[in-house]
This record gives sequence, structure tokens and C-alpha cells, in this order.
Amino acid sequence: MTLRPELLRLVGDLVAPGPRRITLDELGDAIGAAAITVEEIDLVITTLEERGVAVGGDAPLPATTHLGTVLRTARQLRAELGRTPSPDEIAARSALSAQDVRIALFAAQILQR
Repeated sequence: MTLRPELLRLVGDLVAPGPRRITLDELGDAIGAAAITVEEIDLVITTLEERGVAVGGDAPLPATTHLGTVLRTARQLRAELGRTPSPDEIAARSALSAQDVRIALFAAQILQR
């Protein structure tokens, strides 16, 4: 999966100031009201981290700590199962608690606003 041009511009704008850390709230504000899938959020976060921008910080620790893991695990399970996995399935595969998975999924939903 590749980023759409508007998401590539967003990544470029966030990377421009150089290596730093941004919060999930800052990322959500940058995305704004744009329609974006969970997979695209995962790809944006991965691309930002590859370019030296750490994502997370001021959100509750489980959301910032586990968001990437939960999204990657969900994507892998979706490919294997042919359907959207449940939070319990994601938790079992990722060795996280179901509560940590739900918090991370909630953070992903916030980013979709």
C-alpha cells in the first residue's frame, strides 16, 4: 500500500522541521477532517518514524506505546482471516491485554476525525 498524494504532502509537512516528536493529537490535527483508513494511519505513522519523526508522547501510555503494534497486527490478521479481527484476537496475537488493544484502537479512531 502506498500513501495517497495528499497524505504524502502531510508527511512532508510534518517531516520538514526535522527530527522531532509529535503527539497523536498533533497528528490528528494535521489530518483534520480528511477521510483516512486505519491502514493509512498506520502507514503515515510508519513513514513518519522512518523519516525521523517519533509519534506519540502526550496521549495515555498504552495508546502511544501499542498503537503501531495493534495496527500492524490487525492488518496481518485481516489478511489471514479475510475479515476484521476482534480486539481479543489482536490481543492474543500481539501478546497485549485486550484493554491495551481497545485503547490503541480508540486512539486510531480519534486520528480518523
